[in-house]
This record gives sequence, structure tokens and C-alpha cells, in this order.
Amino acid sequence: MIKKSVLLTTAIFTAFSLLLGQSKNKIDPGINMFAGEDGVQEDRMLQWNIEDLETFAVSTNPLYLTEKQNIGMARGDVITASLYYNPILNTQQQFIGASRNAGTGLPETSIIYNQPFDLSGVIPQREKVAKQEFLANIANFNDFDRLFRLRLRQNFWTYLYVSEQINYQKDFLENYQDLLDLTKLRADKGDISYLEYDRLLLERVQIEREYRNARILRAQVVKNLRLLIGIPDSKVPLKVKGKLEFFSTKEFGISINEYDIENRPDLVVLKLRQQKERMNIELRRREIIPPLTLGIEYLNKGPENVTGIYAATPLPLFDRKQGEIFKAEESFKKVSFQVEAKRNEIQGEIAAAIKELQARESQLLEYQRIGLVEKNREVQEKSRLAYIRGASNLVTFLEAERNYLNVLRSYYEIIYLYYNSLENFKAAVAKMDGTDL
Repeated sequence: MIKKSVLLTTAIFTAFSLLLGQSKNKIDPGINMFAGEDGVQEDRMLQWNIEDLETFAVSTNPLYLTEKQNIGMARGDVITASLYYNPILNTQQQFIGASRNAGTGLPETSIIYNQPFDLSGVIPQREKVAKQEFLANIANFNDFDRLFRLRLRQNFWTYLYVSEQINYQKDFLENYQDLLDLTKLRADKGDISYLEYDRLLLERVQIEREYRNARILRAQVVKNLRLLIGIPDSKVPLKVKGKLEFFSTKEFGISINEYDIENRPDLVVLKLRQQKERMNIELRRREIIPPLTLGIEYLNKGPENVTGIYAATPLPLFDRKQGEIFKAEESFKKVSFQVEAKRNEIQGEIAAAIKELQARESQLLEYQRIGLVEKNREVQEKSRLAYIRGASNLVTFLEAERNYLNVLRSYYEIIYLYYNSLENFKAAVAKMDGTDL
């Protein structure tokens, strides 16, 4: 009996090995439902790493380039603010056709030239205000760039995370198919009940559903990446190059304690606009003194030619820009409060990002120390061999397989969340152009 049992176990193990070898060569239509993404066409696809994605996106994305045009528009405001007052030329021809004996006398021709002069320095001050707004627009674009790169990088890590899910679920699904074939073989031989085969078949259906959902999720991430890099044509292949591996902040050369919130673009925008509003108060005060207009007039009436000069200026008796000055002062106070509120918001955002980053990193360092993935894979292999040899039942095997999947899913999810928190920290301290991951 012992000899027969050994021979039967050897035969089953040989059959499983043959099935495993065949499964690597066969194509499961359920697994390859997305032909062209992981199939034969893969070698012909464009491969993008994070640097390629960023470089291409900032040069082609219409949304990014549209936001960049605001800088050019603000430059036009600076040019307009620096221009001096235009002169005024006035010509008059009166009493056309009148005769010498007419009551009005001979026809009269006059030419008047007026030139306003800025006595209080309104134009230079207006130019300073416009330049400050121009700098604020540059900082505002830098803030848009910071958030744009953050979103791009987050989708990059999501793509890698979902790809890892697809890879290990695909391998796991193929192994399940092999075990399903082996279980049917054992059930046909009468070694086990067909109930175990049915239970294993239901387990495979659940795993296949998760696998297909992961493929759909990756397609959605690819859609987001296409929008961000400006390639909406789905016929143009897109494949991200990279692997979801853990590297510590020390290996990246990132110090979480070295940052300066004053350099963050959204705070810089508010500080520049605070200075602009302060300059605007001075501008409104200078506008109290109106421009002085000097004029030259030439008058011709018959044989008489007369030349004269004159000066004119409004008298600021009633309207002395009181409302504009008050409005500018209140606007300055408002922006000053916004600057302080933004500082507090940034401090809280950075503190939260650091805590999350430290928590994710410490957890991954512990997993790295104990060799979590390697031990998990080792237990899974031993459990599979034990079931193949008949040393364990189906319930024990399925529990070990579920645990294997859950550990892998949790591990890659934590790596994904770690990189997300790392990108959030870099965005919070405005270092999106720093260390490339």
C-alpha cells in the first residue's frame, strides 16, 4: 500500500509538472482579453519613464501651454503701464466762406497741440505695480506646474501599482488553472471529491474578476496619462516604463527636515500680490495730483497770425481718490491675512505629509528587514507542493493562497501609498523638480 501511494503521488506530481509546462505555452483567452497591451505588440510600443512623461507633457499639453500664456498677457500689462501720455492735436477751421465785410470777419484757422505731463510720478509707480503683478503671474504658473507634475507623478505610480497587481494576479491565475486541472485529475481518479474541484473553480472565478478589474483600472489610468501628456489618440501606443520597488528617502537623498516654505509658489504669489497692493496704495495717493497739460496754439485770421501757450490742470477739490485709497488699503490688509493663512495651511500640509511619509517608510523598512515577500512566496510554494502531494486538504491550501494574495496586495499597496506620500511631500515643499524617482 505504501509503495502504491508513493507511485500515485509521483504520477500526480509528474502530471502537474506537465500541465505547468503546457500552461506557459498556451494562451488563455480570458487572461489575454486585452491583446496588444501585454501581448505580441508590446515590443513595438513607446516606453515612457517619469522624466520622459514630464518633459513631453510640459511641451505639448494644451492645458499646460494655455496656463503659460498668462505670463505673456501679464507682460503686455507691464508694457501698457510704462507708456507715457499721448499728446493731443486739435485743428479748427471756422467761418468758412465769410467775407471781409461779414460780422464774423475773415475765415479763421487754428492749430492746438496739448501735452499732458506726469508731475507726481504716476506712470513709474503704475509700472512698478504692473511688474509686481507680472511676477505674481510667473509664481502662479509655477504653482500650476507644481500641481500638474504632482498629478502626473501620482498617475505614474498608480500605473505601476496596477501593473504589479496585473502581473502577480496573472501568474496566480495561471497557477490556479494548473491546480484546477490537477484537482480534476485527482477527482477523476477518485482520490478526492468533485466538491473540492467545484470550490477551487469558484475561487478561480473570484481571482479572475479581480484580475479583469485591474486591467480596466489600468486602462483608466492610461486615459488620465494621455490627457496629461497631450496624446488623446488611442491608436498611439502608450506604456509606462518602471517597476514598483521600494527605495528609502535616504537612498533618494531626500531630507524631510530641510525645506523652506517661503519658496512655495502659492505663498510666493500671495506675497508678491501683498507687495503689489502696498505699491497700489502709493499709486492711488500719487493720482491725487492730476497731470499738467501744456498747450501751444497757432491762430490765423486773414492777415493776422497769433501764437500762444497755455497750461491746464484739474483742481482736486472734491475727488481726491479717497475711495480708491481706502479700497487699496483694505485690499492690502486682506492679502496680508491671506499670506498668514497660507503659511499656516502650508505648515499643516507639510507636517501631515511628513507623518504619512515616515509611517509608510518605517513600515516598508520593517517588511524589508524580515523579507516579507520572499517568506510569503516560500510559504505559498510549500503549501502548493503539500496540496499536490496530498499532504494537505483543499481548505488549507485555499487559505494559504488567499493569504499569499492578500500579503502581495497589501505590500504593493503600501509601496504605492509610500510613493504617493513622497510625491505629496515634495509638492508640499515645492521640490517637484528635485530628485527624480
